[in-house]
Amino acid sequence: MKLLILPFLLMLSMYAKSDFYYSFIDSSGNQIPEQMKQKIRDGYDILKNAKELIKNNDLDEAYAIVKDLKATNKLKILDSDIILLYCDILLKKRSKRFIDEAAYILEDAINSSKIHEKDLPKAYMLLVDLKLELNKAKEARYFAQIIINNFDDPLTKAYGKIYLSKVYTKRREYNKAVKILYKILTETSDMLVATIVADHLYDIYILSDKREKAYELISKVLHKNIDYYANDSYIAIQKVNKLIRAGMPEFAVKILQELLTKTNNPDSIEDFKFKLAGTYMLMYDKTPYYLLKAKEIYKDLLTNFSKGAYIKKVKMFLDEILMREGKIEPSILAEKYRDSASMQQKVLLQELMNDKQNGRYSQILLTKKIYKKISNRIVRRFGYKSMNDIFDEVNILMIKDYLRKGKCSELNKALKTARTETLYELIENKKLKYQFFECLIEVPYERGYLITKEAFNKSRDAKIYLYLERMAMKLDLIDEAYSFSQKVEMVGDKDILAEEFLYRFLLYGKMNETLSMDKFFSYASRNSDLIDKNIDNPLIIDFYYQYYLYLLKKDKTTQAKKILIKLYKKQKEVNARVYSPFVELELARYEKEDQKYKKALEFLEEPLKSKRRIKKDDLVHLYYELAKTYRKLDKENKYKDSIQKCKGIKGVDDNMYKKMCDKL
Repeated sequence: MKLLILPFLLMLSMYAKSDFYYSFIDSSGNQIPEQMKQKIRDGYDILKNAKELIKNNDLDEAYAIVKDLKATNKLKILDSDIILLYCDILLKKRSKRFIDEAAYILEDAINSSKIHEKDLPKAYMLLVDLKLELNKAKEARYFAQIIINNFDDPLTKAYGKIYLSKVYTKRREYNKAVKILYKILTETSDMLVATIVADHLYDIYILSDKREKAYELISKVLHKNIDYYANDSYIAIQKVNKLIRAGMPEFAVKILQELLTKTNNPDSIEDFKFKLAGTYMLMYDKTPYYLLKAKEIYKDLLTNFSKGAYIKKVKMFLDEILMREGKIEPSILAEKYRDSASMQQKVLLQELMNDKQNGRYSQILLTKKIYKKISNRIVRRFGYKSMNDIFDEVNILMIKDYLRKGKCSELNKALKTARTETLYELIENKKLKYQFFECLIEVPYERGYLITKEAFNKSRDAKIYLYLERMAMKLDLIDEAYSFSQKVEMVGDKDILAEEFLYRFLLYGKMNETLSMDKFFSYASRNSDLIDKNIDNPLIIDFYYQYYLYLLKKDKTTQAKKILIKLYKKQKEVNARVYSPFVELELARYEKEDQKYKKALEFLEEPLKSKRRIKKDDLVHLYYELAKTYRKLDKENKYKDSIQKCKGIKGVDDNMYKKMCDKL
């Protein structure tokens, strides 16, 4: 970073005499000649005109005017204003070459005392923006701190803090940026400052993926101070573009509509109307509403701006709307706009829409590769997020076909977005309802569940009740799942009861009540044949574990030990990823009670030999039990080794076994 040539305070004092220019009196107290007065007035008029051009978003014209003035100006009094406006335009042009140039010019102007005292805060703010665009956050922060530390005016300090928050935002330190901005909001009564703060907060919320906060904030800002945008077309269009990119076009529409009420400039009216029509096109919701609003504006542009800058695009977009309304064949537009890649994609997508409407589902799906060239931008214009969404919709429309042909597995994705009417029609169809239910259980979701529950609630079909029970469980509708479980038991179909057994186990576990689990295990004890019928179900491992604990609690040790052995064998059989040595510890305990220390040792060593991931607390327990067993077997060295390993485990100081190891 280039060092400032003069200390900051000295720079301020040098400009203390500059005000005499503004009353057209020179440093000797004499009137400035009339010719020079006029040149000064002319210069300020040019700058004023350029600022209006910027407000009207005509950067190129403003740039040409100010660049020429900068090159020809001989009046030092105008230097500060010219340099600031020129650098501001260069920043707004968003080109690295221009931004590099602006940063060099502005920093040099400050160093060489060309910036008036009153303009210094603005110069530093502009310099912060330039440095951030150049990814020089450290230098940007330095200049933001100058504004905060060297100006006593509270308003200037507030702006300095806003620019410091910009630095934090650039560095993705969003919490720091938000904290600064919130503090400004609590301290300021200036509506402009509050709006600028809110505008920056919106950007932070979008960057940090807090879309709900961003949505709420922009809604409030536009309600309270939409003029902040409407009075400056450049700021407004920048915001409109941000809102569209963020997927909030409804707010972009509000700004554009307000801009149209504020301007009488024909060029601006044409710009805003064209932008508004394009925004409506992006808001298409699969109804004619937004297409018709856009169509109305395009027709107005065609009539009133027949030689305007956008006339070629206006005609093309009107043709697009007519095609989407079915008034022009896609093939005609494909020929008419052979050189337009975007129109070719729209034509292709409209042909897909036509095929979908005409029921040519298989043809669409067979030619999916053809549609992959269609960009998401074009797809969103037709009311979808991506081509995958369109293909899903096509799948939904094929549900009946798939069910009739028994292709249940192909319906999983399509069922999630099926229309309510389609689902009702399916479940009311006696030939299809069982096939449909088989598909629906694969992808349960609340709307489908509610519809099917209403249709089958009074059924005496235990299989249907089981399906509804499982769907309700997946949707965490525990009370309803319990109700259907009771209906399964009430029907009394032994095969369905066996199939439902472990799902009932999961259900009672989700109820998270000791009494409910006791009730289930009592049911299991009375129906041990149901356990045997589920021995090949992976869920049996969790059942064995909890059933073992239940039997211990009921002092049924012999039966509990049998279940523990089954659990141990099942874990080994399926090579279950069990990260706790609980089973081995329990089996070892039983062996030690029978003074079978060698057998106990085999169980205790097994988890370590298998290289399983074991939690630290469990590992401490394991080493402690190993040490005790080694001592019983007079293996002193292994005893000491186990104790040392136990003591060496960090981060478990509160563990009871760790404390006992430490005492050994």
